[in-house]
Amino acid sequence: MIDLTDELLQPRPGTIRYHPADLDSPTAGTWSIEIPLAPFSADDEYRPATFRSGSGGPKLIQTAIRLDFIELPTDHLSALSKRTFTFPVNPQDGYIDGSVYLLHTHNPVDVTRIDFGEMNSDQIPARLHAYFDFGDGINDLRNRNAVLETVLRFKPGRPVRSGTS
Repeated sequence: MIDLTDELLQPRPGTIRYHPADLDSPTAGTWSIEIPLAPFSADDEYRPATFRSGSGGPKLIQTAIRLDFIELPTDHLSALSKRTFTFPVNPQDGYIDGSVYLLHTHNPVDVTRIDFGEMNSDQIPARLHAYFDFGDGINDLRNRNAVLETVLRFKPGRPVRSGTS
């Protein structure tokens, strides 16, 4: 079994988006977060034993943690500032639908807590407490807990249209 080490699990600045409640979509009234990970190298993207930090290749692995259906009690980023929220794990009601695409499959990521820092302009720092489920050894990667720190930039949930008269 191989560990996806902290050296390989390096979050980059990400995005946070609110999906307006009036959308005709299952995401209506929820938030989404996407956190890219720093690219890392491998000799073979199917063999975790060849994973290593850096971009020297020969294969470059680029992926992101995707979190959807996040239920928060507001539709304004400013109301998240300096607040902490906890979440159950899948399949309990209110869980965050999370995954990371690695080894050519979507691997579940359970986020149980998000600590938001102080909002600045359209950005907010976030610390996420996550559990990565790599399938109990199916992919040669060991399941693990991690605390991810990043800055999230607000991305509007619906394009703004300029009106003409």
